[in-house]
Amino acid sequence: MNPEICIVCDGEIFEPAGTHSGYSLFHCLQCGLRFTHPIPGAAEIAAIYTEYGTNRSYAAKAERKIRRSMKRIRRYMNRGPGKRFLDVGCNVGTAVEAARRLGLDAHGIDIGDQSIEIAREMFPGGHFHAGPIESLPPEWGQFDFVYSAEVIEHLPDANAYFNALSLRIKPGGLLFLTTPDAGHWRVPSEFTKWDQVFPPHHLLYFTKDAMRRFLDRHGLEVVKFEWKLKPGLHAIARRR
Repeated sequence: MNPEICIVCDGEIFEPAGTHSGYSLFHCLQCGLRFTHPIPGAAEIAAIYTEYGTNRSYAAKAERKIRRSMKRIRRYMNRGPGKRFLDVGCNVGTAVEAARRLGLDAHGIDIGDQSIEIAREMFPGGHFHAGPIESLPPEWGQFDFVYSAEVIEHLPDANAYFNALSLRIKPGGLLFLTTPDAGHWRVPSEFTKWDQVFPPHHLLYFTKDAMRRFLDRHGLEVVKFEWKLKPGLHAIARRR
C-alpha cells in the first residue's frame, strides 16, 4: 500500500526509502520527510511502550540530565517570575526538575504511567500528568516555554498531537524541539542503515525543511536550528 498524501506538505509524490524490520518507509520528494507507512495500529504501539523499560535506568542518570536541561533552558528562555514551563514526553521528569530549579512553574506530561509515578516520587516540586497531550488538565492553561526532546519521531498522528500542543503555547511563547535529522550529511545514503531508523519505535524522520513546514502549519515559526555535528535536529520555534 502506497501513501496518498504527506502529513507535512500535502505532497503526493513519493519514492520508497527501504524496509526495516518488516516495515516500509517512504520519502516525500516535496519536503524531504521520510516516514513509516502504513502507521502501526494503536494496540501495536501501546505494546511497545508497555515494554519500553527506560524508566529506572533513565532515572539513574537523572542529575546529569538535569544539568543538561538547565543549560538548554537558560540559553533560550528569558526567565522571570511566573514563567510557565511544560515538558511533553517528560519521562521521569528531569527537565521539569531543571526548570523548577531555575525558578519556573514547572509541569510535565508523559504517556507512561510508570514514568510519571517515578517523576512524582523523585521530584515532588513539579506538576506531572500521565496521558496523551489531549488529556492535559484544562486548569494548567498555557505555557511560555514548551520542551519536547525526542518525541515527534514516535508519534502515529503528529498533526493531531501538535493541534493540541500548539494551543497550550502562549502567543509569543517558545517551543524547543529535538529529533533525529534525516537531512544531516552524516546520514547514510542507504537510509535504512542509519541507526535512528527502527520502526515501529521511530515512525517519522524530519529534515529541516520538513520541520519548518510542519511547525508552520501549526502556527509556529522556526527562530533557529542549532548546528549539530551529529545528526540531531534541534529547533527553536515561536508561536505566532
